[in-house]
Amino acid sequence: MTWIDQAINGLKRTDIEMIAYLPDTTISPLVEAAKDDDAFETVLVTREEAAVGVLSGAWLGGKRGALLCQSSGLANTFNALSSLSMPARLPFLGIVTRRGDLGEFNLAQVTSGYNMPELLDDVNVRNHSVHDEDNVEERVRMAATTAFSTETPYVLLMETTVTGYKEESK
Repeated sequence: MTWIDQAINGLKRTDIEMIAYLPDTTISPLVEAAKDDDAFETVLVTREEAAVGVLSGAWLGGKRGALLCQSSGLANTFNALSSLSMPARLPFLGIVTRRGDLGEFNLAQVTSGYNMPELLDDVNVRNHSVHDEDNVEERVRMAATTAFSTETPYVLLMETTVTGYKEESK
């Protein structure tokens, strides 16, 4: 079973109903799988911090939601997480493809991507890096359980050892 199939299963098993996303090459197969599955309502957002608002509204309306994006985009959410989600106890799950580390060719991805776990720690958003494709479903379920039981955001960073990496065009 691929990491994508496992992630979809983990989302379903934890009653995630809404997916907010920004397209990216690496996360696109997961986004497409969610869009093709009737279990999810998908919402394309123009900026990642808008997803925090969409998912906060979903929670207030009785739905659980998840954000799918890449790590450089996740950095755009920090103000919304710090000023809305954290103080108002509005949970969501982030499934984020990690850029800026192993296999990275784009220097612009390194600044926030390489340091993303520490940056999330600095804004008090719990996070976990997933390095092994074999346990994606379990990690998604565990992260969602933590996020929704504690009413706080939780981010899973999907490492390139799971997702593969984006190769430089020549």
